[in-house]
Amino acid sequence: MKKIWKKRKNSEAVSPVIATILMVAITVVLAAVLYVMVMGFGTTGNQTPTGSFVGNPSTLNTSADQLTFGVVTPSTTWVSCKFTVTGAGGVSSTPVALTLASGASTQIVAATVGGATYKMVITDLAADGKISTGDYVTVLSYVGAVLTPYTAATTYTVTLLFTSTGGSITSQSWTP
Repeated sequence: MKKIWKKRKNSEAVSPVIATILMVAITVVLAAVLYVMVMGFGTTGNQTPTGSFVGNPSTLNTSADQLTFGVVTPSTTWVSCKFTVTGAGGVSSTPVALTLASGASTQIVAATVGGATYKMVITDLAADGKISTGDYVTVLSYVGAVLTPYTAATTYTVTLLFTSTGGSITSQSWTP
């Protein structure tokens, strides 16, 4: 039987130039994928979430105002946050930690500024331990154990802080 095809003298499948270009391209793509993975995984725990309160505080009475949360991203638990209240004279309270238990919908936290105490009643509508759109904080003004009207013409500010970074997630100011 006779061979139908001839043996080629140059039997390389790909030219050396094309092979080199392919190897460099594959290396660059792998390096880029590895860089994106490493940079993405390395920063998740050290960033302060962003968020907002929606609209102006709702005045419930002369000694209570309600602040409603908008979106907080990424999803943040109440226990990873602290509140501060700035009252008369621009004096801020010490940051107050939150310990809202899983499944609980409310918690009362007290912050003292000067001679006044501000009780913040946290309402977690979903009772999932996370700050969600629509959750709210009711801020009550006390002097001693007596519910007291806010000081007129004074600007009050409530700030939500992220505990691990100390950064501000959101802040709301109002003048009763």
